[in-house]
Amino acid sequence: MSDANIPNPLIAAARKTFTEPFGAVITLLVEGDDNKTIRIDGRQTPPVVSAAKSAGKADCVWRAAPDILLRAISGERGFESVYVSGRLSISGDMSVMARLNLKQAK
Repeated sequence: MSDANIPNPLIAAARKTFTEPFGAVITLLVEGDDNKTIRIDGRQTPPVVSAAKSAGKADCVWRAAPDILLRAISGERGFESVYVSGRLSISGDMSVMARLNLKQAK
């Protein structure tokens, strides 16, 4: 799968937002099409953001509609707000969330 199959603004925002290593792998699952996933490998410096063929093995999985994922990682809408409202579901190792230092992708 190429980056062309993933919403380009989402990949671009993830690359701007995930700039510091966090020692884990996060998969973003785009609702509506489970074949559209983004893998963020935070074990590397800087983290590697790429399109993925499937969810694969990840420490933490985020699942939401593409617009909600974009808002959550770009800083357009508070991350906590989309999570608490139930629009973003997170599963897996929640300690990964404590290690994140997200930059606003503006």
